[in-house]
Amino acid sequence: MALLFLGRWTATLLADRWWAAQLSPAAASFILDWHILRFTLDLCGCLMASAWFIGHLLLVYRAVGTVQVRRNVANLEFREALTPRALLTVVVVAGVLLGMVVGVGASRWWRDVALAWQGVTYGINEPLAGRDLGVYVAQLPVWRAAHGFFLLLVLLALTGAVALYMLVGAIRWIERRPAINHHARAHLGWVLAALALALAWGYLLEPYELLARPPELLDQATWRATANVSPVLAGIALAAGGISALWAARPRHALAMSAWIVLVGSSIVTHWLLPSMLTGTGEPALDNASMEHLSRVAYGLEPLRITTLQPIGPPSPPVVPSLWSAAALARAIPGDSGHLITVNPALLTAGGRRRPAWLILRSSAGGQLAVTAVADQRVSPDGEPLYLRLGDTLARPVPTTLFDLPSDALTPEAPAYRVVEGDAPGVRVGSWPRRLALAWALQAGDLLGNLPSGSRVDWRLSPEERLNRVAPFADWSAPVARVVEGELVWLLDGYVTSGTFPLTPRTSWRERRVGSVDAAFLATVNAESGTVRIYLQPRTDPIAAAWSRVSHGLIQPASAIPESVLASAGYPPDWFRIQIQQLERAPWKSGVINPVTEQRPGEQPPAQAGWAPDTSGPVLTATLEAAGERRLSGILTGSRDAGHLRLALTRLDSAATLPVRDILQNRWARFPLYNALNDSIQEDGGKLERGPLKVELGPGGPVAYQGYFALRPSGGTILAWVSVAAPDRLGAGRTLREAWSNLLGATVPAPPGSAQTGRLDEARRWMLHADSALHAGDWSEFGRAWSSLRNLLGVPQDSARF
Repeated sequence: MALLFLGRWTATLLADRWWAAQLSPAAASFILDWHILRFTLDLCGCLMASAWFIGHLLLVYRAVGTVQVRRNVANLEFREALTPRALLTVVVVAGVLLGMVVGVGASRWWRDVALAWQGVTYGINEPLAGRDLGVYVAQLPVWRAAHGFFLLLVLLALTGAVALYMLVGAIRWIERRPAINHHARAHLGWVLAALALALAWGYLLEPYELLARPPELLDQATWRATANVSPVLAGIALAAGGISALWAARPRHALAMSAWIVLVGSSIVTHWLLPSMLTGTGEPALDNASMEHLSRVAYGLEPLRITTLQPIGPPSPPVVPSLWSAAALARAIPGDSGHLITVNPALLTAGGRRRPAWLILRSSAGGQLAVTAVADQRVSPDGEPLYLRLGDTLARPVPTTLFDLPSDALTPEAPAYRVVEGDAPGVRVGSWPRRLALAWALQAGDLLGNLPSGSRVDWRLSPEERLNRVAPFADWSAPVARVVEGELVWLLDGYVTSGTFPLTPRTSWRERRVGSVDAAFLATVNAESGTVRIYLQPRTDPIAAAWSRVSHGLIQPASAIPESVLASAGYPPDWFRIQIQQLERAPWKSGVINPVTEQRPGEQPPAQAGWAPDTSGPVLTATLEAAGERRLSGILTGSRDAGHLRLALTRLDSAATLPVRDILQNRWARFPLYNALNDSIQEDGGKLERGPLKVELGPGGPVAYQGYFALRPSGGTILAWVSVAAPDRLGAGRTLREAWSNLLGATVPAPPGSAQTGRLDEARRWMLHADSALHAGDWSEFGRAWSSLRNLLGVPQDSARF
């Protein structure tokens, strides 16, 4: 069993190091240290636990020879000594097995050990105990783990020793009174002393554990009682330990029992009776200013800028609207378009101008990967999506592939591994020992078959899985597709969390409760080469800085982030959702994100993606509702400004705000032409679906708009209807321009089935399309656009001359 364990560990270590060396020398160095640290922790845990249990079992084994068992023959009574020498092997084997069972999980503490060894300093002291926040983030988890491990060993040793001594007769009942052998008493006395030491250790940790809890569960009276009583309980525990050691030397049974009765009674009074007496009688442990300061540090709310909107002039439509959504574009391309992999918003740059778009990544039946870009801020006259190409300045009405990728490119749905030939990225298979190690580590038996010379194998082809292995100290977000310098690149945000951050509200993070979340890293993974780059975010967290020092250069500074990557990266969405939840709570209480209603039973609406008016980058938006007033009380936006993360909360006055989502949608549904459009689409066999509600801020106040998408029976999706709202105004139409004109009272929406554009608008669109194709040198597309323009204007085919 030991050989199998060491063999698998060695094969995994070698394979990971070879794989990481393809990425960077720093990655190979960190992966090697990571494996050694985890192995060292498991080995130390198993050795310590095995030595502990073997020692106690040997003490019990020694006592077997001193135990005398009564035997009655006729009327005579004999005492027979037990000498089971054959049990020595069983004792050693049992101790080793117990030690492996208890100590093999010590590797799960590697993050805590590495962080505590490196040290974390915030330069900020919590207001109650006056300790630096880094003590709770980096040191307390290790103290807690070490104390729990020691206490477990002591309790198992005490329980096992008592059971074995009772089994061999060292502890028994004589004349209805308990009796204990001298050897057993000495052994158990020292174990009880160790238990008292573990309890004293735990009592000293109680003030730290109390502060590593939400502030709403703590008041001043409870804190003062715990801070004062904790040293007293530790002293009582140490006294009980000393008396237990004395009992091990001398049979002072009453004294030892009294000491433990006092310890147990004191613990019950301070942990059960005293808290119930103090509950609700004390003042809050923290004032609002201290709570707000700690929450800002824990959840990255320091740069939060809070303003109150002062409308200037009349409401204005969105400068760069976001008309599409991922759900609508997933069905936008008619026909058999292959398997959809992902749909992500992105910015494409052409001629120095940024254009908002959605990147659609699909795989064909042959495994080829195609990337399509759909313009987000405009649609065709019929409401169909317009497609973009690299280098073009205008969108095209015909589906166009942005570029193709090889079938073995890195995607979220990539296979477990790939075997390639030539100079492709991967680990060289090479000799049979190397091949055996790779096959064992990857559990890939086909690597032992006949492979061409020079074959390479690459694995962890999913961007998220690749980052989780290269930098396992962070929690990585789902990959987001971006086009950077003409290549498909996956962007991922890396988060660091702490479950022991003091005096902050707890939040749910990936199935665990944490007290702080920070977007610490930004990583890029090239879809074709698999190259990984990890950078610190411009705002550096002390935990992230510590991991940067630990990683041996794997993490690059924020100044090394290319401008093209910063221009493509948005605000971390998972962090944005966490920050929204914090603003709902005390001391902020900025509003309610999503009140619980019968229609929406506690669901958490996702943050809506939009675009900055100057197309400098993507913007995340969330709305806050005034509790019990059915109106918006504020708008939270997250964006990047010159690479730096910006968070802004704009409070809305009751006289210049919008109703909540349900009220807006009910009012929009009363438009007669909306019902007529819905009936018309259903009669044709289609279906009208509602897109996400989006809210933007302008100089004239907040503006809300929502698209409605028609699903055609033959396939494909069109933008069929748009509803808009401004304070005290509503509008709707077939396009955003028509809906805004209707909001201003200038026009009435066109009825279903009517043309949305005139011949002049259609001719202008084809003329611009032909001009774009001419500049790009695409003569076939230019000819098609020119022919469509002639047909629209009624020019005969034979009258055209070049």
